[in-house]
Amino acid sequence: MNKKAFLKAYQTINKLAEPKAQVPTEPEYQSDLYKSAEDEALIKEYHFAKFKKNLAQAQGHPELQSLINKEDWSEEDTKKLLAMLR
Repeated sequence: MNKKAFLKAYQTINKLAEPKAQVPTEPEYQSDLYKSAEDEALIKEYHFAKFKKNLAQAQGHPELQSLINKEDWSEEDTKKLLAMLR
């Protein structure tokens, strides 16, 4: 083995032994409920949009508003409210 090959072998070994530059990565996503952070964001956005839609429908429904503002409720009013909320 000549001197050049010997030095090359040491350089190669030193390169392998050096810790590679750690590229900062995002911490691994931990959740039992969602597969990824993107999934969590999409699902939460979907549910929020659904909530906003239901809120707009409830606020714009005149029969529901009249039931809510009513002082004394009968059994029929309760059934009517449950039917509207379904």
